[in-house]
Amino acid sequence: KMVAKYKEDPEKYIKETCRLDPPVTSATASLKEHTTVTLAGKECSLPAGVLNQYVLSMANRDPSFFTEPEVFMPDREHLNKALTWNGAFGAED
Repeated sequence: KMVAKYKEDPEKYIKETCRLDPPVTSATASLKEHTTVTLAGKECSLPAGVLNQYVLSMANRDPSFFTEPEVFMPDREHLNKALTWNGAFGAED
């Protein structure tokens, strides 16, 4: 069954594989400007230059965006929105 799915659309198959099990699971960047965020109902002030880590593997399993995020489905909606270390699959250069 999986071989048939791959042959049907290799690009979608590989994208879904990377969404579910990304080769890079997180990345870190420094904030370019002062930012205020709300975490657990509390407002936090983050100065420019503070390191910010984002976890791609968790974002790509967000159930509010990906239906049944733990299930391998190469035909899923929004697959081009899955995050990679360079942004979303469908992002413009």
